Amino acid sequence: MSTIEALMRSLVDYAGLFPPAALSMPDAVRRYREYLAGDDAWALGKFVVPASRLKEFSASFNEVCCDEREPVWGLSVLVSDDLARDAILMEAMTQGAASLDSVEVKAKSGQDAERILGELAPGVEILVEFEPKSAREMLPVLMRFGALAKIRMGGVTAEAFPTVETVAGFLATCAREKVGFKATAGLHHAVRGSHKLTYEADSARATMHGFVNVFLAAVLAWRGEDSRAVTATLEETDPSAFAFGEECVRWRKFEAGVDEIEAVRRKFAISYGSCSFTEPLEEAKANGWL
Repeated sequence: MSTIEALMRSLVDYAGLFPPAALSMPDAVRRYREYLAGDDAWALGKFVVPASRLKEFSASFNEVCCDEREPVWGLSVLVSDDLARDAILMEAMTQGAASLDSVEVKAKSGQDAERILGELAPGVEILVEFEPKSAREMLPVLMRFGALAKIRMGGVTAEAFPTVETVAGFLATCAREKVGFKATAGLHHAVRGSHKLTYEADSARATMHGFVNVFLAAVLAWRGEDSRAVTATLEETDPSAFAFGEECVRWRKFEAGVDEIEAVRRKFAISYGSCSFTEPLEEAKANGWL
């Protein structure tokens, strides 16, 4: 396994239902099925779906996926403020070829997180999204319940993208407390740069984080490098600064081997959600890494 494969294996949770793609359920299900059958399936993670749309998902799944040889789909379900209703919807999810692998929730405070985690059934991976500035308050609660953190990396407005300092602080705090994380939104591109916010022809542009920046910065944070190293990795805008080899990836004065990347991905930097699966792979290929 090469270093780019170690970094990207099962990395991209497919969120085609969400902006800016905002596909219909049948289209999103159809595309995910195509990705599962494609040559790049090794980089594909879970299918992301709101709990409120699980019935709709089941109907589309049964319509599109009628082959008994279908691989089992892993679902990551987004839970709303109506926990009781969503719990019923998840319990009713009996699709044999799709398993509820993780639950994603939002919390406003540590007290709110404690309430939510106390109500959710144990035995499933739970990811809690919160404002990065409240990480010190949130992480002890997550640790007590064995939950993971979730950080929003962007959206369809420039204001939705956190600063590199904010992301570096989040990574450092989570790494210090040994709490794994998932990123979501805004990571369509491999390396930090200016890109369109939506797929509209007249879309505004903004500086977006790159998934390579974020996940290699996570390697440094997990290793215990100082905040300057983590921030510098997040700030890099030159794809040629990242040299992915079979055994080692090098950037600036740093390097990481396959074993270290695999360990960080397994224990810390879990995945990220994206409404596009093809764009991250296309950029990795265009940069000569795949």
